[in-house]
Amino acid sequence: MTGSAGRDEPARGDNVSKMVQDFEQYSAWRQNVMAALAAYREWVNAAELNDAATDQRLLRAIDRIRDDKLSVAFVAEFSRGKSELINALFFADYGQRILPSAAGRTTMCPTELMYDPAFPPCLRLLPIETRAGQMSTSDYRDEPSAWTVLPLDLNAPDRMHETFKQVSLTRYASIDEARSFGLYDETDPDSASTLNDQGQVEISLWRHAIINFPHPLLKQGLVILDTPGLNAIGTEPELTLNLIPNAHAVLFILAAETGVTKSDIEVWRTHIGAGTGRIAVLNKIDAMWDELKSEAENDAEIARQQASVAQLLALETRQVYPVSAQKALVGKINGDMALLEKSRLAALESA
Repeated sequence: MTGSAGRDEPARGDNVSKMVQDFEQYSAWRQNVMAALAAYREWVNAAELNDAATDQRLLRAIDRIRDDKLSVAFVAEFSRGKSELINALFFADYGQRILPSAAGRTTMCPTELMYDPAFPPCLRLLPIETRAGQMSTSDYRDEPSAWTVLPLDLNAPDRMHETFKQVSLTRYASIDEARSFGLYDETDPDSASTLNDQGQVEISLWRHAIINFPHPLLKQGLVILDTPGLNAIGTEPELTLNLIPNAHAVLFILAAETGVTKSDIEVWRTHIGAGTGRIAVLNKIDAMWDELKSEAENDAEIARQQASVAQLLALETRQVYPVSAQKALVGKINGDMALLEKSRLAALESA
C-alpha cells in the first residue's frame, strides 16, 4: 500500500496493523491517566486537602506521563539489515524506504527517530567534533546552536531520502584527531588495518542524528534508536550508559547465514544480555530459501539456526525470531500477502 508523502501521515487503509492499534491504545491510556490525575488535583485543591509538596508531586507525575516515550533500540553489526527491518516494521505504508538501506554500512552514527511538535520535520545532526569536549549527547540536546538542522520536505520523498543519507557520511581524520575523539585505540591489534594509504582513520561525519518525523507511531510516543555497527557501540558512552540500557525493548539483529559471531557474543554479554524486552532477530532468512530443497527442508534448516542462536545467547528458542525484512517490505508495499507471510514478520510484530 503506497502512501502520500505530501501528508503528515501515510494512508493506512482498512487493515490497520495490530501494532498501530496497540500504540493507539497506549496513547489513549496515557491521556486517560493524565486526565484522571488532573481531575484529582483539582478535587483536592477545591477541598483544600492539598499542600505544596503533594501538588508538586502530582504536577511531576502529570509531566512525566505527558513526556513518556516508548523506546525501541535496534542493535547489530554492519550489514545485518537493521535499517531495512525498521523500514519493514514501521514505514512500509509510505510505499518506499524511509531509512537508507543498502549493502555495507548505512548507519554510521546513532540515529533516533521520534516526533517533537516543537520542531518542524527535520534531520538534526550533532557534529563529530563535539566528542572532543566533556559534554554528552544528552547535554547537547538543550543546545540548539550545536546542531546542524536540515529540513525534510514531505512533498518530495526523493529529496527526503537523500537528506537521510547524511547518517551514513564519513570523513578521514588523522590518528591524533581520531584519538582525541576516542575513535582510535592503538592498543587494538585491528586498528592498524583500518588506516588508509595516508595513515588516516575513517570516522563518521556526525556524532548523533535525530530524525523528527510526523509518523503516526512516532506522534504517539514511539522512539526508534538505530545504532551503528557493534564496534562503534563501545566508543559512544551515551549508547552504553543511557540509550541502550534504558530502552524498553532491544532488538538484536543477526544474519541467518552467519548466526552469532564472536563480536555479536561480546556485545550481547557486555551491553545487552537476556532480560525483559530483549529479542534476537535472525534476519535475511531468504538467503536460506534453497530452491533445490523442499519448503520443509528449508524450514528445518532455519529452525536449526534458530535453536543454535538461542543456545549461544542463553535465550528460549521462542525469543529468537527468524525473518526476512527485505521480503516483508516488498510484500507490504506490493500487497503480496504470500511473500509477507513467508517473511515471518508478523510474529515479530506481535512480539
